[in-house]
Amino acid sequence: MKTMTRMAVAALAACVACAAWAAEKPATEGAEVGKWTMDAEAAKAKAKETGKPVLMNFTGSDWCYWCKLMDQKVFSQKAWQDYAAKELVLLWVDFPRDKSLVPESIAAANKKLQAEYGVTGYPTFVLLDPEGKEIGRLRASAEATPEWFIGQVQDVLLAKDLKTLLSAEDYAAYEAANKELADLNAKRVQLTQQLMQEVSALQQRYAAEKAPIDEKYKDLKDDPQGKQEYEAAVKALDAKYQPEGKKIEDKYNPLFRPLGQQLDATTKKIEALKAKAREAAAKKA
Repeated sequence: MKTMTRMAVAALAACVACAAWAAEKPATEGAEVGKWTMDAEAAKAKAKETGKPVLMNFTGSDWCYWCKLMDQKVFSQKAWQDYAAKELVLLWVDFPRDKSLVPESIAAANKKLQAEYGVTGYPTFVLLDPEGKEIGRLRASAEATPEWFIGQVQDVLLAKDLKTLLSAEDYAAYEAANKELADLNAKRVQLTQQLMQEVSALQQRYAAEKAPIDEKYKDLKDDPQGKQEYEAAVKALDAKYQPEGKKIEDKYNPLFRPLGQQLDATTKKIEALKAKAREAAAKKA
C-alpha cells in the first residue's frame, strides 16, 4: 500500500511539473527519424526506407498522469532524444480530451490502430520492426529514466535477433530459461492468490467479530471507562487472531522463499545469455 501511495504521489508531482514542460509538438504530416509524428503511414514508410524500428506511443497527452510522467522523465530528455535521433521512428498515437490536438482524419486512424493492437490503457508502448511487425511492448515506471527506457528498447530489439547471435546450445538454454521463468511466475501468481484468499477469509472473520464490539462502544469511546473497555476488547480480539495470522505466514514463507530464489537464479541465467548476445552483436557491428 505504501509503495502504491508513493507511486501515486510521484505521478501527481510529475504532472504538476509537466505543466511547465513544453514538449515538441508532433508533426501531423511526414516523418523523420527521432521526431514524433502522428502520420502513421509516413512513419511506416520511413521505417522501411531507413531500416529503423518504429516506437508507437499510445497516449492521452493532456489527461493521462503516467503519459505525462514518461514525457517529462524520458521523452523530453536529451539522452533519449539523442538515442532516438539515430535509432527510431517515433509514432505519436494520441487520444486527448481536447480534440483540437489531433486532426479528425488522424483521430480516426488512431482508433483503428488502437483496435489493431488491442490497446486498452495508456500509455502503451509498442515496438515494430521496419516491416511493421510487432516485436515487443515496453512499460512505464515512476522511476523511469532515459537510460532505463532505452535499455527496454534495446532488450526487445536484441531478443528479436537472439537466435542468430547465440550458438544453438545457448539459444536452447535461453528458450528453456524463459519457459522456466514463465512457469515460476505462474506458480508465484497461484501461490499469491491462495495466500490472499486465506488472508481475506481471516480478515472477514475478524471484521465479523469486531463489528458488534464497535457497535456496542460506538457512543462510549469518548468516555474514559468506555474507551478503556473498548480498547481491551479489541486487544483481546487481536490476540485471538494473531496466532492464526502467524500460522498463515509460517505456511507460505517456506513456499515463497525458494520460489524467489529460483526466480532470481533463472533471471540471472537469461541476463547472462543476453550479455553474450550483446557481445556478439557488438562484434558484428
